[in-house]
Amino acid sequence: MSKLKPPHMVRHLMTKGCMGEFASGTSAFNPDESVALVRYFARLAAERTPDANDQLVEIYRAIGEASMARHKPPQKIACSKGCGSCCYQQVSVNAVEVFYIARRLRRTKAISEHLARIATKLARGPRDSSRVNDPANPCAFLVDEVCSVHVDRPFACRAMVSLDLAACLRRFENGTGLIPYPVANEPIKQWLNVSLWTALRVNGFPPHTYELTAAIDAVLRDTTIERDWFAGEDRMAEAIDDRVPDHFPPSDALRAMARI
Repeated sequence: MSKLKPPHMVRHLMTKGCMGEFASGTSAFNPDESVALVRYFARLAAERTPDANDQLVEIYRAIGEASMARHKPPQKIACSKGCGSCCYQQVSVNAVEVFYIARRLRRTKAISEHLARIATKLARGPRDSSRVNDPANPCAFLVDEVCSVHVDRPFACRAMVSLDLAACLRRFENGTGLIPYPVANEPIKQWLNVSLWTALRVNGFPPHTYELTAAIDAVLRDTTIERDWFAGEDRMAEAIDDRVPDHFPPSDALRAMARI
C-alpha cells in the first residue's frame, strides 16, 4: 500500500459514510467532505503506482459502502446469493478498478477459468442493445448465477441493489419495467465518481470508462497497459464504453473548491 495515509475526514468517511440529503430526486453533499476526498484521491493518483492505485480503489469502495449503509432505506434489500438477474447487462468501469480487479485475478488459482469465460463472452459478440438485460449474454464472471469475483466486484455492481425481486425478474424476462432502488445509491455513486474523475483529470489521465470484460481481458493479457495508462497513454481504446462518454465528467467547481 501507499505510504500516503488518509486524513482524518477521509478515515471518517470510510467508517461512517458521507453526510447528505436525498429526497424528491435531489441530493446534497457536505462540501468539506467532498474537498477532502478529491484532494486525497488526487494525491494518491499522482503517485502513479500499483500500490497507490489499489489503495485508492479500496478507499473509494469503503466510502461508498459506508455511505450506502448510512443512508439505507427502511425496506429490506431483495438481493441474495444466487439471484443474478442484474448480471446480464453491460457494466461500465473506471480504469483504476480495471487494474485492481485484474491484479486480484492474477493472484487466484482460477485465473485460467476466468480467462476462458472472458474469451467465451467476447466471442458472443455485442449484447442485445434493445434490452437492459440480455438473457443470452451474462457477465463473464457469473458462474451458476453467483458472482465469482464478488469480493472484488466493481462499485457499480455494489451500488445496484433492488428492493423488489419480482420487479427484477419481470425486467429480466420481458425487458421492461422499473426496478426500485435505494434512493441514495445513485447519487452516492455519482458523487464518488465525480470526485474520482476530477482527481484523475487533474493528473492528466485518460478520461474514459470501459466495458468491464474487454478491459479486464486486455489488462490480463498485457501487464504493460497499466504502466502506459499511468504515463498518459490509453491502450484500452477498444474497450472504451461508447455508451457513456465522459460518464462522470470532472467538476470544475469541485476542483476550484479544493484548489487543485
